[in-house]
Amino acid sequence: MAINRDIAVAAIFGDPVGHSKSPAMHNAAYAALGMSRTYAAFRVTAGNLAAALRAIPALGIIGVNLTVPHKEAAARLIKDLSGEARMLGAVNCVVNRRGVLRGDNTDAR
Repeated sequence: MAINRDIAVAAIFGDPVGHSKSPAMHNAAYAALGMSRTYAAFRVTAGNLAAALRAIPALGIIGVNLTVPHKEAAARLIKDLSGEARMLGAVNCVVNRRGVLRGDNTDAR
């Protein structure tokens, strides 16, 4: 699938992140379902997390998963949190809803 302006982009932010199997798993699922999406891994350092989260709407990224070391910091940076994320003080999923970021935590579920 060609990556162009019509493809939806999702990602994982972490440090380290190069070992993540998420891109392979998500991209295989998208292809099998015929979805016009791609999933990428971005190495985001702790010092760059706030800037990376702010960039999500500007870049049109539909959402990201967060891994170490970002889950607790993201809960402090994102204003709109699900009940689970608020209760756990950690975010592992961020959804971009028309430019507004919503943090969730699916680890406990």
